[in-house]
Amino acid sequence: MIEIWTPRYHDRKVLVAKYKVQTMNEIMFTKAKHLKGMTFKMSGADIAQHPVETNGTIECYAVPLDELLNNKVEE
Repeated sequence: MIEIWTPRYHDRKVLVAKYKVQTMNEIMFTKAKHLKGMTFKMSGADIAQHPVETNGTIECYAVPLDELLNNKVEE
């Protein structure tokens, strides 16, 4: 499980740490109120197709928020 505080709202991107990406990934937001409790699933290959940026400390994949929202796990 990859935990992310909040998306980057100004450009609607989600920064996923490169070192946490595995073959299949479950992503959960911990501080975004409207996304809290939801789980999203994406393959490592899909995540790795996105550009690499830094969050100021580590390298991350910049995944569009809308793409992640399309991969919501139904409860």
